[in-house]
Amino acid sequence: MEFIKEQLWLKTKEDKRLGEETSYEDFIFPFFNDELAPVSFLKDFLIKSGAQSLKKVLRSAKLIEKEVLFLVKKRTKIDQKAFVIQALNEMSQKFLHEENEQEGRDQSLGHKGLRLYRTFDYLDEIFNLNYQLDRDMAIDHSATERLYEQSGVGVQSGYSTILLSLHSIEAKPNSKIIDLGSGYGRVGLVYALLRPDIDFTGYEYVPHRVDVSNSASESLGLQDSLNYLVQDLSLQSFKIPDADFYYLYDPFSKETYYYVLKQIVEVSKRRDVTVVTKGNARNWLVDISNENSWRAPVIIDNGNLCIFRSF
Repeated sequence: MEFIKEQLWLKTKEDKRLGEETSYEDFIFPFFNDELAPVSFLKDFLIKSGAQSLKKVLRSAKLIEKEVLFLVKKRTKIDQKAFVIQALNEMSQKFLHEENEQEGRDQSLGHKGLRLYRTFDYLDEIFNLNYQLDRDMAIDHSATERLYEQSGVGVQSGYSTILLSLHSIEAKPNSKIIDLGSGYGRVGLVYALLRPDIDFTGYEYVPHRVDVSNSASESLGLQDSLNYLVQDLSLQSFKIPDADFYYLYDPFSKETYYYVLKQIVEVSKRRDVTVVTKGNARNWLVDISNENSWRAPVIIDNGNLCIFRSF
């Protein structure tokens, strides 16, 4: 509904510029062939009720989401785990469809179709990811690391990013994955739920984030393959373990980036390494990738997600 509201505004603006007038029915009808296909049961209602029905449906959808999550949280942990796994699998198909829609499209033309990036954020409620702890955290102004204090959900990798990365890395069974700057643990939780055959470790500077992450892991019985540790990665005494995959969401200061990436390069000389970057973290890998003759990165989601391989 948010998408349709935006498209209606753009169409109205275009009609005004061109001196034309498009009926609401002619505007919305074509969308049921693609973007609105999942809610085709609303077709007659949305067409007959007019533009004013968009806000009503949006409010109802949010209420349904709230009630569904309330009911799921009352169920056993086994049921909750089953619900989340099925939800993530269905979400993955939607995100992959969205990504395929953008293939070959010039970025200057903007995003094509639905943008689902933050659509499923309330799945956090099943994991009990309490971002309020960040908002209440005491800020150490002498710290050199990127703590993203008081930021909440905004600095967590979106579920679309996580699911697209998991699909794209094609991890083999028993692969070892390390998240450097794991925040509240979203990446590991999704990976462990859908791929319990891989070993995932998240390192995070802020202790309460690690506590929340491990609590979510244990509540869903994932601790055999998923663990989070408190760690200042800038310490010279800490050496990054060898792994098949490293996940980075722009978590460090400049000095720590140099230190951490230097270690990853050394690991790449001993074994094949894949580095998954979210957001601006890719900028740190481009030169390193070229200097060490790594393969050209795989660019996903208009560069929001990049995958660098040393082999």
